[in-house]
This record gives sequence, structure tokens and C-alpha cells, in this order.
Amino acid sequence: MIESVRGSVSRKSPTFCVINVQGIGLGVYISLNTFRNIGEEKQEVELLTHLHVREDALQLYGFFTEGEREIFRKLISVSGIGPRLAMTILSGLSVEEFQQAIVSDDADLLTKIPGVGKKTAQRVLLEMKEKIMLPAGVAFVATSALSLPERDRFNEALRALITLGYKQNDAKSRIEKVIKNRGKDISIEDLIKYVLQEV
Repeated sequence: MIESVRGSVSRKSPTFCVINVQGIGLGVYISLNTFRNIGEEKQEVELLTHLHVREDALQLYGFFTEGEREIFRKLISVSGIGPRLAMTILSGLSVEEFQQAIVSDDADLLTKIPGVGKKTAQRVLLEMKEKIMLPAGVAFVATSALSLPERDRFNEALRALITLGYKQNDAKSRIEKVIKNRGKDISIEDLIKYVLQEV
């Protein structure tokens, strides 16, 4: 698996770029959001990548942020959503806008993206509900005043637990319980450990 590439931008368009890695030009499909962030040609850049394997081709998709790659990987797990449509969605919405659309069940926002009809939008909303990470600004514990670093830390723990197979609401309630019992200063490692120890 190719997880990232680093090199200079040989050429770029809104959907595709070529990264020169020690004399080898790697073709990478990108979203419009990544296109805006990778700088001008000849500049050094590092892209996180996902290698998509087909019977007739190997296609490399590149992302400027981990959040964008994470959404892409979750999108292509939705039935009927291929890599190209996933990149179209990520070109039409920022990661934060996409997350908000899922959280608020906003099918209309998704259908504004070319290639996303009403049925596809509803399927994305349904299947992404348990896969999507919460926006960084969402606090878990209604009874506690959390600082932004604390919210980020607990969101990271939530994402880890979802990756381990927990449902989002279940993981959130378990995190809240541990924080209530152990305090807000608990580390991510201990937080996850105590959640896993719960019966």
C-alpha cells in the first residue's frame, strides 16, 4: 500500500497532478480542495494517498489532509459510490461541510453535487451515519465545559473506537461515562483503555 508521496509538482489540473518523486512522475487523482492547497508547479508537496486496485488499472488518489482521505475511504465503502464520484463529492464540499451534511441529514446539499441524485444522497446519508467522524468542534459531554484541545482529544478517541467497531452513539456515551468518572485530564490511551474494559 502506498500511503503517501513526497516530491515536486510537475504539472497539475483541478482533478489530476503529476508528482516527481526522484525522477519518477507519479500520476495522482486529486479533489478541487487538494488542488487549491498543493501550491504551484515545481513546488515541493507531500500528499497522503490511497491506491485503488482495479482489474485493468492501478489508480492513485491524493489528499492534502488526513480528514479528506478518511472521508474518501468511507465514501467508497458505500454501495454505488466509486472513487471518481467520491472525489467529485470532495470537490463540491469541504470535509467540514460534508460532515455537517451527514450530521444534519441534509440530502439537498448533497444533490447539488453533479452525479449525486436523490437516491444516492439518501444512501450516503444512511450508510455514512455510523462511519462519519464528528466535526472537531462538537463537545461530547454536555455537563462539562471542555476546552478546544480537550474536545479534539476526545474526538480522536471517538474516531479510534469507531475504527475498532463501536457504533458512534455507543462510543460517545461510553466516553462520557469514563470522563465523568475519571476526569477531563485523562489521556487518550487511558480513555480508550477504560472504555474497552467496560462490559
